[in-house]
Parts: sequence; C-alpha cells; structure tokens
Amino acid sequence: MTKNHDEPWRTGGEHQAPARPRQWEQQPEHPHSTPPGLEPRSTPSVTPATLKPLVECPTCGKAAGDELSCQFCNQVLFLPRGITLSTAGLRFGGYILEGVLIICTLVIGWAIWALIVFQYGQTPAKQLLHMRVIYIPQARTARWLRMAFREIIAKTIIGFLAAVTFLIPYFWLLWDRNRQELWDKMSTTLVVSDREDQLQPQPSDSQAGTPQA
Repeated sequence: MTKNHDEPWRTGGEHQAPARPRQWEQQPEHPHSTPPGLEPRSTPSVTPATLKPLVECPTCGKAAGDELSCQFCNQVLFLPRGITLSTAGLRFGGYILEGVLIICTLVIGWAIWALIVFQYGQTPAKQLLHMRVIYIPQARTARWLRMAFREIIAKTIIGFLAAVTFLIPYFWLLWDRNRQELWDKMSTTLVVSDREDQLQPQPSDSQAGTPQA
C-alpha cells in the first residue's frame, strides 16, 4: 500500500495540524496609548541644587553673604558681637601714631614696647587705639611669632615693593573688601577694633614665656 505524499505524516496515530503563522496579539486601544517601541525615554529627575543660605549679621540683621565681615556694619562674622573691622581712617591714623611713638621713644623704647605687646596681637599704636590683629584660620588673636613675621618680615618685603610702585601697596586696604593690607594677606590676618578688649588673650591661652604663632 502506497502512502499519499499529499497526506500529512501521522505521529502517534494522531493528525497534527499544520503550524499557523504567529499573529501579534492586539492590545486594547487606549485614548492616550503610545505604539510599542515609541515610548518616550524617561528623563532623570533633576533636583535643583540647594542654595547656600546667606549668613545673617548678628549686629544689623542684614544678609552678610559668604564674607568674613558684614559689608553694612563691618561686624566680623566669626568673632564676638561688637568686634568690627578697623576703618581705613583709623588704620592710617595708627600708622602716623606709630611713627610719632618711634621718634619719641628713640626707636629703642618702641621696639621694647612692641616686643611685649606682640603677644596680644598689637603694636604700641594699636594698643593705644584699641585695635588688634586677628589670625583668620583660627579665629583668634595673632600670637607673638605671627606678629613678628607681619611687622618685621612682611612689612619689609612690601616696603621694597612700594618703593618701586609709587607707594601704591600702602593704600591696598582702600579697595580690599576686608580692609587687608598686603602684609595682612601674607600673614593671613585682619585688623579689628576691640574697644572692650574682648579678645585679650588670657594667661591660660598659652604657656608663659613661650612665643606662639
């Protein structure tokens, strides 16, 4: 008995229906549906950067910004209330008084006086005018070694520079936001008015007889 070649093969005594081509399943249409493969790419959410809050001046209450001192009342923001930047007029008056004291004490007297008050962040004229030199990184009164560097080494270097630049470096504080002279920038210091001696170093701040920076 010959088999009909047009008849599908029987397997296990059952007739296997010829495979039908696979049809795509139709999804129910939605009014806002997007065809497959055309979905918009998800955009990562961007969180706006947190704005740095402005520092409020403890004296005048105005926004002082990211500065060392308030630009409205001159309060030094990292020091106790009432400690302000020395004005340009007071600073120049101190230079004049310093010169007068040097002459009146025949230099030697001024030098001895200065070596004593360096430990308080002062020079003779600054002591009389209630001004004080502050070491910025540690928010405290400058000590003996830093004052010696500021008054002897830094000022000597700036003096040579001023001699060839028409004395312009001596007026640097007029346009500096923190009224720093170039020797203040070299020694990382500020000059403040401390009329109530709030920043007077106490004996416990340093070992007696040991100069500190």
